[in-house]
Amino acid sequence: MTDVTRIDLLRHGKVDGPAALYGRTDVFISEEGLKQMRAQTENLQFPDNVISSPLRRCKEFAKELANQNHVDLHIDPGLRECDFGEWDGIKFDDNSQQWPLMTSFWQDPVQHTPPQGESLPDFHQRVIKAWQAITQTYQGEYSIIVCHGGVIRQILGHLLPVDWQNGAWYGQLNIGYASLTRITIANYENAQPRVEFIGLPPHYGQFSLD
Repeated sequence: MTDVTRIDLLRHGKVDGPAALYGRTDVFISEEGLKQMRAQTENLQFPDNVISSPLRRCKEFAKELANQNHVDLHIDPGLRECDFGEWDGIKFDDNSQQWPLMTSFWQDPVQHTPPQGESLPDFHQRVIKAWQAITQTYQGEYSIIVCHGGVIRQILGHLLPVDWQNGAWYGQLNIGYASLTRITIANYENAQPRVEFIGLPPHYGQFSLD
């Protein structure tokens, strides 16, 4: 155990499908997406743990990463993307009959839950419960979590003094494909997590991020 817990949040790479609202939809990652994730992680130090969302756009690369580093892969259902209900998997199309409702959701997600979908407070609570369990279980270790843009925004919204219920948090904070966000926590009582950087794009993988 070291004196610092370090956690890298790695968003999955580009998916194999059109631009759409992918939540529970278990879309495959594209070959380009895999290349993005490999470029992002090639110069990272060896992790003690690899943890992943159960969705295959995350799990496929996470399994590869765990095998390369000779560590177990831990699948955490709490790290799934938000369930967008009837909107899940719908392409971003201005002609869609759902588009006006979807626009309202992005502007005020707390008041406009997708039909048959997961509310933003429920999504936030689920993700933060998983986050807290991870930080306790893997204290003093270096973990890479392969997950989703929405999941990363919930974790950052929990750690930073921001209003994670405001639609602007989702529209203005870019968490791109295969981007890397790092959080460290000193191993003493009541230590506050420190956000080292947010959303570094894949080309930063050419540099050492140890």
